[in-house]
Amino acid sequence: MKKPILSCLASLLFVSISTAQQSVSYPEDKPIIDITFPEDWEVKPKKGVLYAHPADDASFFMSLAPLEATSADTAAGAAEVKEEIEDLFKNVVYQEPQETEIDGLNVLLINAKGEDEDGKANINLWMITKKDEPTLLLLKCISSQEAFEKHGETGLAVIKTIAAHVAESTTQNYSFPSKESPEFSIDFPADWKMENNDEGTYVESPDKLIAMNVLFIDVADVEVARETMKKKIGAKYASIEWNQGGEPEVNKDEALGLTSIFDNAVAIDSEVKYSVNFVQYVRKGSDKFLLLFSQQPLKALDTHGEAMSEIIKSIKVKDQ
Repeated sequence: MKKPILSCLASLLFVSISTAQQSVSYPEDKPIIDITFPEDWEVKPKKGVLYAHPADDASFFMSLAPLEATSADTAAGAAEVKEEIEDLFKNVVYQEPQETEIDGLNVLLINAKGEDEDGKANINLWMITKKDEPTLLLLKCISSQEAFEKHGETGLAVIKTIAAHVAESTTQNYSFPSKESPEFSIDFPADWKMENNDEGTYVESPDKLIAMNVLFIDVADVEVARETMKKKIGAKYASIEWNQGGEPEVNKDEALGLTSIFDNAVAIDSEVKYSVNFVQYVRKGSDKFLLLFSQQPLKALDTHGEAMSEIIKSIKVKDQ
């Protein structure tokens, strides 16, 4: 009899998954792990359980589901697993459980053999936990001996793909003069269009209601650039009122050597109201200063106001 492939933890490091094409994040609503199955396998979610098997052989199948026990009590989880297996199979013989880590996940491997109406079965169980995550997952691999001989290596390759799910970033970053050595840094939503240029970057929301320009201008022009651009932008509208007729908001941070100025205006063009915003950051000792300006229909703030606020709050400036 061949050595049970799925019980050999060391070989996890040496098996390829070149044929795997179906990547799944599980659970779907709040992913904990990612796992990849071969492209010629059937992969089906049903009532919160993920089922997978070779398309031509359901006698080798995997299932992935949460246990009732939590990651805080793996002993209860193991007892739950044992009860479930012994409801399905008789004459179950267990091997000594083995613990390991796979890409930041804690895994308890339980191998067993049992019998059902179809004959002898190989039973391979992985209890999976992720740090600071209460959900305890169970991945089962059940197979006949014949199916195990045929698909065992592919099953192990699938196990090798298991990884802790990392949520996609909700932001994208622009740093000046470089990400490696930034003097200024600002984050935008990940799904907004960002086009870098010689002066900085241009950013646009997916619905094109928000248009933002981030410019880095020679500090020698700091006294005139902002007012010049305010006049240029204002000339495009029938009317515009800056800062409700008052002065802009000015903040100074002596520790950072930073002066920031915030100008906000309401403009009207063809009876449509627009919001126009200027943000200026001047850092002592820097050759450039940051000037961010945006213009958008006032109603766009109902949808994007929070995102714009987060953009402004994300601006970071290097210490002196």
